[in-house]
Amino acid sequence: MNRVYDDMPPRKSSQQPEENNSPLRRLREQANLTQEQLSVSLGVSTSTLRRWENGDVEPAMTREQWQVFCEWVGVPFEKLPRKLNLRSR
Repeated sequence: MNRVYDDMPPRKSSQQPEENNSPLRRLREQANLTQEQLSVSLGVSTSTLRRWENGDVEPAMTREQWQVFCEWVGVPFEKLPRKLNLRSR
């Protein structure tokens, strides 16, 4: 073992879950959906959905995709949170 690294805190791997209070993530998890399930139903990549949930980019969906999203998470469009991106304040 290399002593240089013994005192360093462990690096966060991309596989470790981060604390995320994203409204999109909360809705997805309340509907018991995985990122893969929801991304396939919306016709977007899992990495795109992940970026939306992390607040890296604002969700950009067509009207049809929003309808699908609302059906899958069981929330009418009118009841969605006004801000779906954590970084937009």
